[in-house]
Amino acid sequence: MKLPGLYIHIPFCERKCTYCNFNTTDFFEDLAQRYCRAVAREVSHWGRKLVAQPASSFGGLIEQGRPTIDTIYFGGGTPSIVEGANLAAIIDACREAFDVAQEAEVTIEINPGTFSPLKLKVWRDAGINRASVGVQSFIDAELVALSRTHTADDARRTVGALREAGFDNISLDLIAGLPDQSKKDWEFNLGEALRLGPEHLSLYLLEVKEGTRLFGQINRGLRPHPDDDLAAEMYTMMCEATAAAGFEHYEISNFARVAKSGPAAGDFRSKHNMKYWTGAAFYGLGCGAHSYDGRARWVNVMKTESYIDAVETTGEAVAERHELTDQDRAAEALFMGLRLSEGVDVTEFRSEYGVDVIERYRADIDRFQDAGLIEFSRDRMKLTGAGRLLSNEVFAAFV
Repeated sequence: MKLPGLYIHIPFCERKCTYCNFNTTDFFEDLAQRYCRAVAREVSHWGRKLVAQPASSFGGLIEQGRPTIDTIYFGGGTPSIVEGANLAAIIDACREAFDVAQEAEVTIEINPGTFSPLKLKVWRDAGINRASVGVQSFIDAELVALSRTHTADDARRTVGALREAGFDNISLDLIAGLPDQSKKDWEFNLGEALRLGPEHLSLYLLEVKEGTRLFGQINRGLRPHPDDDLAAEMYTMMCEATAAAGFEHYEISNFARVAKSGPAAGDFRSKHNMKYWTGAAFYGLGCGAHSYDGRARWVNVMKTESYIDAVETTGEAVAERHELTDQDRAAEALFMGLRLSEGVDVTEFRSEYGVDVIERYRADIDRFQDAGLIEFSRDRMKLTGAGRLLSNEVFAAFV
């Protein structure tokens, strides 16, 4: 059984990055403390609410009167900006309201510009055992252009301090295809990341989202539009470099180190993010956080202050809920499963969702095979290397 996980959104940032379209807000200490207390209250509320539902509705197990989970993920925003004691209090609330598995993966996203070694002991004592460091680039000029609040050396020092504190599961985020970025620049960034020896890499091709500062800068001619052909070459470079360094390319943008001894291959995959790609339930806490239980998706109110008011009044802050049809569930499972290297077992898919993928999508599948974007290995339909690069075109056929 796929156990659910908790996603906890911490929206605070010192300043918003030029490419970011996530739900963020300015950091104020008093507001952050109120917010974290509200999140802890929402956690308790959902623990009680889920226990009152049938286990089949919860999407997991109920043990000793509490729902069982095996991942907690602090995302943002900038979770590392708030005091460690506030995050520890939220984790305490999670352990009181949920049966947190003994080997649970507990992740914190870190901006090196807000990192303090003094927080490390509090994080470790609270049970945080995985760090996701938002490096984005090891070239200071690129970091300035992105409006990041850290330097490349800050990122290196952060990884070093995490190692000294005992973190043995570290992920680094980098962005390829930035305006003005050359292949040589990207090769340098990749090399620096690999030299730090992380267990996991999230390597993203830049997507210029409407409403971001970068979108406006490009539209006004202040920054050049990213070169799609160059980005494709960078993607090929990242695939080859990570494979040579002993990483498993397990999802379109994610790479996990394959251990030569000790943990089995795949242990360094992001267990929490795998829930999104395999259709497991996850419950989002905090402003703008999304949830999914296998039957419906819902999202919390976006504004930080409105979220706090709602939770203080009712215990929850759901703004919108969408019940999924069988067709919705099948379509989501198909394109999310194709994000993974193992692809989709069409025989198992037919048994679970009642959809014969090959029959229903025959024309599209033939077209994608002819274009070299998908391939079959026995009953598994997978993206090819070219298909991963053009995945959005493939997914559009299944939505």
